[in-house]
Amino acid sequence: MDLNRQPLRGLIPILCVITASIVFSLIGRNLLGIEPGDLSVYALFVVWTAFLVSLTDKWPFQKVRQPYLGLILLIFSLVLGIMHPLAMNALGFGSEYYWPLISNLFLGIGIIIAFGNRLVEGFAQPKAIALNILFCYVLAILLIQFMGFVPAIWFALFVYVIFWLEQWPLSKASQPAKGILCFVIIGFLSLLLEYGFELAGTDFFQPEAGLWFVLWVWWLVAFSWQLETWPVKGLSQPLKGITGLLITLALTFASYYLIVSNGMGAGVAGAYVWVLVSWLYSWEIVFGKWPAEQNLIGRITEGSVEI
Repeated sequence: MDLNRQPLRGLIPILCVITASIVFSLIGRNLLGIEPGDLSVYALFVVWTAFLVSLTDKWPFQKVRQPYLGLILLIFSLVLGIMHPLAMNALGFGSEYYWPLISNLFLGIGIIIAFGNRLVEGFAQPKAIALNILFCYVLAILLIQFMGFVPAIWFALFVYVIFWLEQWPLSKASQPAKGILCFVIIGFLSLLLEYGFELAGTDFFQPEAGLWFVLWVWWLVAFSWQLETWPVKGLSQPLKGITGLLITLALTFASYYLIVSNGMGAGVAGAYVWVLVSWLYSWEIVFGKWPAEQNLIGRITEGSVEI
């Protein structure tokens, strides 16, 4: 059996992601007494750190092979990610700042990806990653000061436009026009999504909408990253993106009703799905398709995961 062909190439890492998420949740909830909401925040800080790691292009571990490379980068991401809330508490910033900071930090990463990491073009490591980190933190703190935080409703549409539509119809545009127009499209689609929530009698900040949103992120990422848009990889745009939209929306609604019909609260379920999503990204970034294939770290700065 060829493990390097889809769907096994993606399903095996997804099983590893689910296992890692369960272990992470059990340790956090049962041993450390961390509530599900805070547990999801810790996981999101970990994956944000992993995104930064992906921008280093394996520096300074270029010669380390999998799975040792993944273990090193995973430990690094876990330690630095978990330290964020702890450092915030030590500096006098309580839990009310967790979501604003992580949401704004992800916006910084989104900008870096959408603009092809051109912010640090021409800089070698470690100067490049240091400037990326500085950009993300300054942007996040300024947004907190002047806006509070940017709600993450844009994030699912960001994943869809960048990784499913592959930036169609802007794929051949040059920077910075491509990055600017991508965010214009993402912003427009985000407004439509929020309007859809309002028609359904809810909004992004309500538990039921939050659970629907994060489940959609899970399916968008699982199919575009781990499964590499299988089974519609061979389709051209925009048919590929439209088909992916229909597949992920159908699975989102099915999994949503499966969860709520079994009596789990939407807020608690959403927190645990955020943990799953965080590990879904983190595993792909540090391990690639291992153990299905001995891949090195994925590169995401051009709007696709190059394995």
